[in-house]
Amino acid sequence: MVHARGDAAPQRSFVEFAGVQKSYGSMKVVTDLNLGIERGEFVTLLGPSGSGKTTCLMMLAGFENLSGGDILLDGASIGSMPPQKRNIGMVFQSYALFPHMTIAENIAFPLQARGIGKSETAERVAKALAMIRLDSFGGRLPGQLSGGQQQRVALARALVFEPSLVLMDEPLGALDKQLREEMQYEIMHIQQRLGVTVVYVTHDQTEALTMSSRVAVFNGGKIQQLGPPKQIYEEPANSFVARFIGENNRLNGTVRTMDGGACTVDVGDGQNIRAAAINVSAVGEPTMLSIRPERAVIGAAAANAENSFEATIDEIVFHGDHLRMSATLCAQPGFIVKIPNGAGVSVGSPGDRIRIGWAASDCRALDHG
Repeated sequence: MVHARGDAAPQRSFVEFAGVQKSYGSMKVVTDLNLGIERGEFVTLLGPSGSGKTTCLMMLAGFENLSGGDILLDGASIGSMPPQKRNIGMVFQSYALFPHMTIAENIAFPLQARGIGKSETAERVAKALAMIRLDSFGGRLPGQLSGGQQQRVALARALVFEPSLVLMDEPLGALDKQLREEMQYEIMHIQQRLGVTVVYVTHDQTEALTMSSRVAVFNGGKIQQLGPPKQIYEEPANSFVARFIGENNRLNGTVRTMDGGACTVDVGDGQNIRAAAINVSAVGEPTMLSIRPERAVIGAAAANAENSFEATIDEIVFHGDHLRMSATLCAQPGFIVKIPNGAGVSVGSPGDRIRIGWAASDCRALDHG
């Protein structure tokens, strides 16, 4: 949400959660949520079960009442508006297609409910079928389609009446891995082509990082971090985000020195690590260091790194395009290094000593968590 200077009215986001609260009795599910979503954005609400992300989507759809605050759509309050008057498209994990209706009839249903004429309805349905590449499937029943095809139909039905906002609640959760990955690109490309605003809920990190313009990471009914996928992944703001998003090495220690945006952390056994001081503020604080496995290097490259340590290889696992090495480093086991599987790559064997290093800028000192 951006506020103009002087006496000008504040510039509103297209979707705006303003101090939104949700409680069930004494249990707070969402606490003072302030979130602005711009027109044409693809924003994903990401978090573990019970974090509040789905509740926020249901309040935006109108299926859950607000306990406090307000939600605005294009500047107008919709916090107390019934769902059918919000003109919002919705895609569920369960597809929610009518089994006795043909595919064309399913897609036409929201148009008929809005009193759109037969000629225009037929034209829009034909365009929607072409958009999802199911032109010749209009006469079939949902049961005659695969899961991925049914999900495409559910997407077309949510878009056919040209809503300005589409909400998606774990829409790919029922699909197998390969089909889920294909549908991620399908949905992303359709959204980009149409320019529609999407609010998407998932607990799948890869899905969120692949599809979104911005990701809101939820935990305990609050947004822990909001930003573009690359920022969320590369620059976790706290220990929860670092643990939840992707694979992360975590080393526990105590801040020994502070120097502007950098710090030195004692991780025990006389070992000190240089890191970016992100969520620590004073010498003596406990901290969790976060280092992505792909940022660590081994062997000769490690010798010249700002942080460079001898380690013992515990395990090496082949993953096709990379090797995943686990080692004990600074007396803490489970330090992971991802090594590209290139020509002539040589790592060693379990029990071998190896040097591991990384840049101080790739190491983030966060709250202890």
